[in-house]
Amino acid sequence: MQQFERLGLCPKSANFLPRPSEASAATDMPLAGKTFVITGTLSQPRSIYKEMIEQGGGKVSGSVSGNTSYLLAGEGGGSKRDKADKLGVDILSEDQLISILK
Repeated sequence: MQQFERLGLCPKSANFLPRPSEASAATDMPLAGKTFVITGTLSQPRSIYKEMIEQGGGKVSGSVSGNTSYLLAGEGGGSKRDKADKLGVDILSEDQLISILK
């Protein structure tokens, strides 16, 4: 660690997410360990939802996979919604996400 400091480097990530075992549902990180994909037409810009998810401890990915916990979907959603259905990924509305974060 001291070698990093001498070089002016800080190895701490600004994008650290706690492991699910380290975060409880009672904390301010209700989405810890969860991965989201955002699709469809939403009432606010996707960047707003991305920030909300990250502040809740979750992470946002660009594509649906077996590691995806939830699909946040507005109107439409096309192939991402189809793939989420096929993989059994839970699909949330904007209201459902906000409810989880409260």
